Amino acid sequence: MKKLLSVLLIALLSSFVLYAGGSSETASAPVATAEVNPAIGERFAQTVNISLMNSKPEITDALEEGAALFGSTYNVNIEVVETDNPGLTIAQRYASGDAPTIAIVDSAQVKELAGQRIADLSNEPWVEYGGDVMGYKVDGKVYGMPLTIESMCILYNKTVIEDLLGREFVPADYTSLDQFTALVEELVAAGMETPVILCSEDWALGHKPIQYVYDYQDGTKAGAIAFLKDVHDGNTTFEDNKVFNDVYDTLDLFIKYNINRDDPLAADYDLNASYLAEGDAAFWVNGTWAWPDFEPYAVEGSEYGILPFPINDNPGQGKVVVDSTKYIVADIINASEEQQQAAKMFLNWLVLDSAGQDVLINKCQIVTAFSNITLPPTNPFNLGLQEYINAGMTVDGASYMPSDHRTVLAPVMQAYAAGEVSRAELATALDDYWKANLPIE
Repeated sequence: MKKLLSVLLIALLSSFVLYAGGSSETASAPVATAEVNPAIGERFAQTVNISLMNSKPEITDALEEGAALFGSTYNVNIEVVETDNPGLTIAQRYASGDAPTIAIVDSAQVKELAGQRIADLSNEPWVEYGGDVMGYKVDGKVYGMPLTIESMCILYNKTVIEDLLGREFVPADYTSLDQFTALVEELVAAGMETPVILCSEDWALGHKPIQYVYDYQDGTKAGAIAFLKDVHDGNTTFEDNKVFNDVYDTLDLFIKYNINRDDPLAADYDLNASYLAEGDAAFWVNGTWAWPDFEPYAVEGSEYGILPFPINDNPGQGKVVVDSTKYIVADIINASEEQQQAAKMFLNWLVLDSAGQDVLINKCQIVTAFSNITLPPTNPFNLGLQEYINAGMTVDGASYMPSDHRTVLAPVMQAYAAGEVSRAELATALDDYWKANLPIE
């Protein structure tokens, strides 16, 4: 399965083109004709009103633009509602009898809602172009349409690094913690007091860093799940786990040289983007999804890219974390048959219609899971992702956490970054969580 996934990813990304600067012209894309596409369906005689819950806030504007274009073509009014906590929001919406017709969610929500509240999408046309391989399945049925392939990684400003050091920056030379530490200390000596940027948000500072412990157990989902089951069964602990301690040695370095270290929980996301873009810092602990928020600050002529999480003596050293990170589902509880039809048409439009493809690639600026979409990428973070995938330098991302993983554990990690809890206390919190829970398979 992993080999098949890798082959598909390489095929999807093989046509991507090089982005060499901080800003560029948008890649050429099909012209949106706003004409009804028979492959999608007929225009509704009466306006159909549906809602779309978006848990990727950085693409809200693009989704609203796409929803408006689709809506004007097929007589569908789509209300886009933004959330940064899909598990909590969708639970509240179902409890109130007002579930979103379409929702962009994490794998945990697909698992929880499948077979009861969301549609079986196995027979939709987009399934044959990558949905069967990369969609989220439960009991052999596709319930979640894969929205994007992303990498959790370190973003860097190549230009400022080279200006300070006076030599070419080669990311492959800094994949271990020892190598990366030497680089950071060299940047500090050259005048950049705090070369690293950490976010403050629970998902960015609290949730994502913990996942590196799972991802780098042996680089596979199977290995991560086996470790978590051992913790659950009392056979091991986080504190005794080498990868846990290696990951937190790296995170301690990030915390030490964090540009927001004086008040780490008050860091501003947009300001963080500007710090990296303008060269106030060299590295941002984030992921390829950051480009839409980063782009407004990108400096003309500057070069940016992605770097793997630096870790010593690990099978995943030098490899980036890659996964299909968001899925789109369609409600069957509160939505009428007409609304369900409109929802499915919108999903097919995104994948099969040239205007919809333009929304995904050029407006949302994501890496898609669908082989029929051949538009090139539009930013350097996705270019970097392509290069690592093509080279086979990836590890499996974590998609097996229960839906309350972030709610329970993110505050503990935030407290650790703020110096309020010890590593041992954090390890105990992780032990307690996984003793009470099992990974979702």
